[in-house]
Amino acid sequence: MLVYVQMRWNHEGRISLDDLWDIQAQETEQAQKTVESGMVVGIWKVAAQKRIIAVLNVESPEELDRTALGRLPMREYLEFEVVWPLRDYSDFAVDVQKHYKV
Repeated sequence: MLVYVQMRWNHEGRISLDDLWDIQAQETEQAQKTVESGMVVGIWKVAAQKRIIAVLNVESPEELDRTALGRLPMREYLEFEVVWPLRDYSDFAVDVQKHYKV
């Protein structure tokens, strides 16, 4: 299941900037591993913002939950602003041709 996620760093008043960079260094290592594993299709840092966007390939909503809430080093400081499941457009086109009828 492909999922688009948009996350914002929510750290103000909660952690020092030096400590944030230490955790972010761990997060970048974890992100690289997930890219290599295929779980992360693409990940981008939005320029001039404390925001990350990514396209993930997860097995299920449960797996996304486990990763977002349990595995990410930044989990306490990431606010998930947008989580959109993505559907392959060619599969959608087939349903459109059938007018969503079986």
